[in-house]
Amino acid sequence: MESLVSATNKALLNITKQDVDIERKTSLSQADVPNIESKFKAPFFFAIGVMSSLCLIGWATLSNTPNAINNEHQVSEMIVEDVVEHSELSKGSYLPVNSPTAKIVTSEVSRIYLNENIDEKPLSHHIELPKVEESSIRVVNSDTTPTKAKEVSIVPDTPREQAISQTEPQEQLHVEEVEVLPSELAQRNRDAAKKALDNSDFNTAMKAYYRVLKYQPSDEDSRKKLAALLYGKREIQESAAILQQGIRLNNDSIDLRLALASLLQKEEQPEAALSALEYIPLGASVDYLATRGGLAQKLKLMDLAEESYQMLVATDPDNGRWWLGLAIVYERNAQVKNALKTYKVALTTPGLSRSSQVFVRDRIKLLETMEGNE
Repeated sequence: MESLVSATNKALLNITKQDVDIERKTSLSQADVPNIESKFKAPFFFAIGVMSSLCLIGWATLSNTPNAINNEHQVSEMIVEDVVEHSELSKGSYLPVNSPTAKIVTSEVSRIYLNENIDEKPLSHHIELPKVEESSIRVVNSDTTPTKAKEVSIVPDTPREQAISQTEPQEQLHVEEVEVLPSELAQRNRDAAKKALDNSDFNTAMKAYYRVLKYQPSDEDSRKKLAALLYGKREIQESAAILQQGIRLNNDSIDLRLALASLLQKEEQPEAALSALEYIPLGASVDYLATRGGLAQKLKLMDLAEESYQMLVATDPDNGRWWLGLAIVYERNAQVKNALKTYKVALTTPGLSRSSQVFVRDRIKLLETMEGNE
């Protein structure tokens, strides 16, 4: 009986050992599979973060923009934090296989990398540069005319760009010449001469009148004033030359001929004075004819004197002086009847002085006696 029990127990023991061996052989043991994702993922993201930081630091250094450098450091810190978080997540996902949550964690880790809807921090961040005001990059011209705005680059020019910019034509100041009419220039100098005369600055006045004649040679009034200033400085020849030049420009100039005759008379040159008045311009004035007749009578040039006084009595018959001059010319030419008749007209015409009237009466008596004797 005991042997039967022991045999039974031995048989059961053998069966148990076989079952245990079979179970050991058929059961799966835990495989020690390294987590490839967690092994390479952290260094990969860390390398990307370092390279991005270096690129941003280099770009900020070239641009000399402090704000960009600050943004770059912020992005670098964000990238490093992102890498650390991913590395910690990878480390936390490695659990033993025999853990009750091993299957769940593995699926969650897989879902993290496969599901695109999971919010992950991007490896690269969009950096917005600070906006530069338009007024700081444009050169605005203060003129009313529109000008092309000049763009200023934030990045400094390279030596090649600087050389090209130096060779480019630079903007130049254009001076526009405004044409002034000679009459306007003459008027300016005329005003300057008048102001100088008011201040008794005769030298400045003469210079101004010379400029007036340069721009407007036909200005006879300025020419006469210049001649008078020169005569006052006893520059006789220069003064006469100025007047003669004006006469050559205008042969019918009555004023210039009279001025020249008056100057020569003062210098006791009656012949030269009469030569200036020998020509009778169209529309000669009474003064012109009277001066011409008086000079001709003084020089005993009766033909010229008679011509002058005949024109005078025709132009101004109500003046006894002209009748008196004509009567004297007739008497000197031995025209007694014409002289006696003209003296009587002169005596009855206003314009004679008291002494002239006495002279006329005496000449009438003498001529009447001469005519009675005949």
